[in-house]
Amino acid sequence: MNRRLWLTRIVKGFTLTGAGFIAYPFFRALIPVGGNDASLEVKVDDLKPGQSKIVHWRGRDLVVQKRSAQMISTIEEGDIDLKDPASAKSSQPGFAENQYRSLRPEIFVTYNLCTHLGCQVTESTDSRLGFSCPCHQSDYDLSGRVVSGAAAPTNLEIPNYRFISGNTLLLEQIDT
Repeated sequence: MNRRLWLTRIVKGFTLTGAGFIAYPFFRALIPVGGNDASLEVKVDDLKPGQSKIVHWRGRDLVVQKRSAQMISTIEEGDIDLKDPASAKSSQPGFAENQYRSLRPEIFVTYNLCTHLGCQVTESTDSRLGFSCPCHQSDYDLSGRVVSGAAAPTNLEIPNYRFISGNTLLLEQIDT
């Protein structure tokens, strides 16, 4: 074997290895999340009013928030100009078609992905707002409804869930 052929094979080998390392994350993203995680129990008794926690379910993060009395009264006042205040264009189960967008006013569950480009939303520093998108400055109220003038087209998505006890909720997949 001559030297040129040997070096050509080494370069081809490194090229294929590099291409494999570059392509792996893209192919990994195409593989659906496996497992039997069609449902997930979440305990909310460890949350104090005003606190929230992140829960990972079916490959996505959700925010589970225990609202304080002040947060609930801010929602009820409704003095923020919203794009879709009735949540008519939103992805949500039927039970969330209310001003709180939840089964119980004191517990709020939503996916924490902005509906504009899918950035992760964070808790807002404004006490009248609930969430903010750091990518394009979309703001959402305490019920996950998008504020008028924001880049996000729709309200935050609400998953299907139900309470199985006073302080435990069950996230469920809806089969379509």
